[in-house]
Amino acid sequence: MAYSITCTDAGQDCAFAVTAPTEEELMQHIQMHASVGHPGMELTPEKISQVQSVIRTV
Repeated sequence: MAYSITCTDAGQDCAFAVTAPTEEELMQHIQMHASVGHPGMELTPEKISQVQSVIRTV
């Protein structure tokens, strides 16, 4: 099983999509993308919870 998300899943107007073998690795990719692809976006606990709620298993 793998984990997947797109920025549009999380309510962002962005074409970023990522799939990773673990949820932990997926979150690392999301954090890297947020810092580069969405400057100024703060990954607050609420935002992280929102992101985690739309992660899909594939």
